[in-house]
Amino acid sequence: MDVDPEGALYRLDSLDRSSLSNHDKATYDYLSAEVFYRNYFFLDDAHSSALARAYQYKELERMRLSNLALLLVAILSTLVLYFWARKSQTQRLLLQKKAENERILSAAEDLQSRLSALQGRQKGQDIGLDMLDRLFEQYYVYEGTDNLQPKVLKEVRTLVEGLRGNSKLRQGLEKSLNESRDNVMKRLKVALPTVKEEDYLLYMFTVAGFSSTTISTLLEKDKPYVYNRLYRLKERLKNVGSEDRDFLLGQLER
Repeated sequence: MDVDPEGALYRLDSLDRSSLSNHDKATYDYLSAEVFYRNYFFLDDAHSSALARAYQYKELERMRLSNLALLLVAILSTLVLYFWARKSQTQRLLLQKKAENERILSAAEDLQSRLSALQGRQKGQDIGLDMLDRLFEQYYVYEGTDNLQPKVLKEVRTLVEGLRGNSKLRQGLEKSLNESRDNVMKRLKVALPTVKEEDYLLYMFTVAGFSSTTISTLLEKDKPYVYNRLYRLKERLKNVGSEDRDFLLGQLER
């Protein structure tokens, strides 16, 4: 084109444009228009059209590259957001597990303390401390591992079932309270013969001195539910016509 524009034009005209790729066709159109202009210093309709096709192809390529770049940015942004969300979710789950473990251990410590005191009043009779010993053993054996929560929860579930059902552990707790609190549980059944099982357990656990966290864990209810249930139970006791009303209410305030 620089040395022999006329020869360059001849060579371009001798090429079969239809056999070229789209990219090469655009290059051909641009060079054809360029070399024609160098020879004649103007562009005829055919070479003007060729130059327009070349620029159109270049613009389409630019748009494709731009769209590809936007797509890549979108993909990368999506991946970043996804992994950020997964990381946040993982951190949230870890915090929830940690809080659950701490709640369970707190309940277990409270149970151990209360049942130890009650057992002492019953002259060494076992009311379930062996279950708590297993709970603490599982906690310290599996602390810091993925098996911690399942193992501890399994032991807590065993303890909950023991305190809920007609088992040695529950009977021991009832007997201890009756002996140490002037037959408080027997008097509750007389004053409220239709008392629901959940209310009976709630009263027993409260009188035993268990914390709201422990009671919430044992009843598998959240604290607001426990507070609301206890409030309604107190209201029922206030309406009891028995002479044990004040005694039963007073046990809840100790």
